[in-house]
Amino acid sequence: MSTVDLLLLLAGLVLSLMVFSYLLGDTLLFGIAMYTLVGVSAGFTVLVLLQKVILPMAISPLSAFPQTSAFLALVPLLLSVLLIWMLFKKTSRVSGIPLGFLGGVTAAALIIGVTRGTLVPQLLSIVNAFDPNKMTSAGLPNWTGIFEAFMMLAGVVAVLFVFHHQKVKKQKDAFSNSWLDGLTGFGQVFIGITFGAIFVGLFSTGLVALIAYIQYLVDFAGLW
Repeated sequence: MSTVDLLLLLAGLVLSLMVFSYLLGDTLLFGIAMYTLVGVSAGFTVLVLLQKVILPMAISPLSAFPQTSAFLALVPLLLSVLLIWMLFKKTSRVSGIPLGFLGGVTAAALIIGVTRGTLVPQLLSIVNAFDPNKMTSAGLPNWTGIFEAFMMLAGVVAVLFVFHHQKVKKQKDAFSNSWLDGLTGFGQVFIGITFGAIFVGLFSTGLVALIAYIQYLVDFAGLW
């Protein structure tokens, strides 16, 4: 093992122990470790942006004047300058132009991504669940497929109704209906199951990562 690798392993071990010191309370060592993590992450992000975005996409094309690519590179460069200007003069309306572009592009990308990647596949899966070929088996009703199809449809309708019903109840405090409240509770069950599954997935992922890192520290200690 080289000297550099050894020093990196020691630094990782020390930082890990500093993070684990949080179990004893919000100590100074834990704060130092967190500030180190934030500083290293910020520095790494700046370097990546400089090498992958700013230099090749905003600075390098300017050397190609008077070609079209150089003029196009002026647009993001100008927007970046206006965005930096907001740090010195927050009340400037001109600084809102790049934020408007950024917000609009981000919203459009999110809407397209959610629609194509989540909403449409889920709607198609519900429609495909009612396929007669899946609801029958050897000429007989496939009760398992029928139950799954209607449960999927009922779950989607109930979850969508939860948000609508809560909005109506906020607008009309006196509005109450046992049937609607029951459907809302049914939808909340689906929401609770979904959030529970997400929590279990995140917890198990973190636990696996923790076990792997502890094993890494054990293996490192075994080198001595």
